[in-house]
Amino acid sequence: MPQKIAIVGNGENWQKEKIISFCQKSDYIIAADNGLSLLHRFDITPNLIIGDLDSVSPTLLQYYHQIPIDKHPVKKDFTDSELCIQKAITMNPKEILLLAMTGNYFDHSYASIINLFRNYQPDIKMEIITSNSVIFPVTGKMALLKMKGRRFSLFPLSTIKQFTMAGAQYHFSKKNLLITDYSISNVIIDDKLEINFKEGMLFCVLFDQGFQ
Repeated sequence: MPQKIAIVGNGENWQKEKIISFCQKSDYIIAADNGLSLLHRFDITPNLIIGDLDSVSPTLLQYYHQIPIDKHPVKKDFTDSELCIQKAITMNPKEILLLAMTGNYFDHSYASIINLFRNYQPDIKMEIITSNSVIFPVTGKMALLKMKGRRFSLFPLSTIKQFTMAGAQYHFSKKNLLITDYSISNVIIDDKLEINFKEGMLFCVLFDQGFQ
């Protein structure tokens, strides 16, 4: 079974070198609908195509006629990206990488973040890779090592109880956070960033090294 699965979407927020690198390091690649066109651009062949196929050209599908397709109706309860995540989870990997999942459509971008929590599995690491950052869920305790100087932001998705943070430039003035609280453009100032809380969920945006 694949240990690392890359899912490639149709968003605009991506970097060519990252798409190629993360796909090369993955054991299995899923094209989320017209994510197929992005893979085709970089000469990457997916293992599976999932979606309603409403935005993929018939010519491109014919080119990849040997690749299995999991086709779904246009009217459905899940986005193509979430269907890909659900399929990937059934393979029981250690890691799922979501590429080209954010971009010009804010609703789809936000849904991609929500999917990190809707499909959360404690034994599977799941991240969104953007052109300049990685977005991942935090559900209680987190430690980042050897990332001094990196910029990051935190956004609660629910009430957070007994929040503590060490190793950051800025700190919250209270221990219980609301969904309207956030820490934006914070900076890691120690060799170890530690976050801990007893209840709730938030997501972290960790920017690439050197990004200002």
